[in-house]
Amino acid sequence: MNDPILQYYLPHHLSPKRLDRYLASGWFRTVNMLFRAKVTCFDNDICSPINIRLKLSEHTLSKRLRKLDNRNKKIFRHEIRKATITREKEELFHLHQRRFRSFLSNSLEEFLVLTPRFDTYEINVYDEDRLIAVSYFDQGESSLMSLLGLFDPGYASYSLGMYTMLLEIEYAKSTDRMWYYPGYVHERPSIYDYKLRLGKSEVYDWDTKRWLRNIDPHTQPNCADHIKVQTAILETHLQSAGIVFQRKIYLFFGWHYFNSLYEQLFHCPLLLMLPDGRVVAYDPENEVYICNKVEIYVPFRDIQMTLAPDFDASMHHTDVMRVVEKLYQTPNPADMVNYLKKTISMPYEFNWWSKNHVTN
Repeated sequence: MNDPILQYYLPHHLSPKRLDRYLASGWFRTVNMLFRAKVTCFDNDICSPINIRLKLSEHTLSKRLRKLDNRNKKIFRHEIRKATITREKEELFHLHQRRFRSFLSNSLEEFLVLTPRFDTYEINVYDEDRLIAVSYFDQGESSLMSLLGLFDPGYASYSLGMYTMLLEIEYAKSTDRMWYYPGYVHERPSIYDYKLRLGKSEVYDWDTKRWLRNIDPHTQPNCADHIKVQTAILETHLQSAGIVFQRKIYLFFGWHYFNSLYEQLFHCPLLLMLPDGRVVAYDPENEVYICNKVEIYVPFRDIQMTLAPDFDASMHHTDVMRVVEKLYQTPNPADMVNYLKKTISMPYEFNWWSKNHVTN
């Protein structure tokens, strides 16, 4: 069995040295916990986060970034202090929110939970007395983890998101940190690629559990592409057999991994819905195709999620699903199709999934 495609850890206490160890093992922070993911849902697709970091003793700024840093320091002032959430910062969060994808948090306070578990600081950038940008970061003993950057869109020409990261790197060097963790990019070019402009990055490799140098993160083997390739193979077999299905991205696959209470929830990020109510998917952890009987998970039946404007509901399955019965699994797509041909019951219309498809 392979490693889980998503892991969460909610520490009761986290020393700076322990945070260093988690960051060095490919973990990152979300809300009030740590996570590491081989797959996430993003931009109406599944993708693989590729963690990157900078070794500060070898880091130098490019000529372009030095120019940006020097220009902005002449125009604006900045302050570094313990993190807080204020009305001004909430306003920046809502101005900046249109840049986010998939799920949207309703507030900065909801997105960034300030907790004693993490030593969180902020950098505020001012145009005279007006707050125009803020970034948040957590401090380890020898590392610094960048969490979130917000800026006033009216100042977009000043590249304030990049500028606050440069200030974070400067602060990390001045406090003798060894590593700067700007987060992750994706397995393919994305809006997160600006992080690669910060300097030569090391890339975390899931297979070897090591950080690799001089590697293009967009050329790395990754779990999202593997899932899509294996799913496409199964789709070809299903189409050849005349079996109707709908391909959906499953937004809530990660909930299976929160804790043992949710292990009953369906856990595959890409699924094929059959007309008779079953779902078929490729399970990368066990490297098999699975067929499950599922139902809406009643406690989360009426959950309300704020979704980004570019979210395409037709491409997603947006109900939390519980596995009622594990019906069949096989590493061979042809075997799965043979099983389905023997057991499938075809209704005339593909409208089986509704809020009524629940069992109390």
